[in-house]
Amino acid sequence: MAAPPGEYFSVGSQVSCRTCQEQRLQGELASKARTEKEEKLSQAYAISAGVSLEGQQLFQTIHKTIKDCKWQEKNIVVMEEVVITPPYQVENCKGKEGSALSHVRKIVEKHFRDVESQKILQRSQAQQPQKEAALSS
Repeated sequence: MAAPPGEYFSVGSQVSCRTCQEQRLQGELASKARTEKEEKLSQAYAISAGVSLEGQQLFQTIHKTIKDCKWQEKNIVVMEEVVITPPYQVENCKGKEGSALSHVRKIVEKHFRDVESQKILQRSQAQQPQKEAALSS
C-alpha cells in the first residue's frame, strides 16, 4: 500500500512486506542451521578426542547457558577465561578468580546435582516394579 503523494507513514506504523518477511525467515533458518552444524561438529570433535560421556554432557549443559564455550583438546574453555579439565568436577575449573569462574562453578555444581538426582530417580523407578511384584505374590 503506497501513501498518497505528500503523505508519509506515521512513526510506528507497520508495513507488511512479504519479500522482507521471507528474507528474514530465510536468514533465521540459515542461522539456526549454522548453529546446529557447529554444535554437531563440536560434539563430533569431543567424541574423536576421547572425551568422556560425562565431559560431553557437562559441555552441553554449559553451552545451554553460555554459548561462548569450546573444546581445546579434552578441556572445556568457557568465555576464554575458564578452563575445565578432566574429570570435569568443580575443583577442575581453573581461571582468574571472579564472576566468570564463580558462574561456571555454579553451573558445574548444578549439573552434577541434577545428574545425581536423575540417577536416584531412575534407581527408585527400577525398584518400584520389584516392590509391586513382591507385594502381589
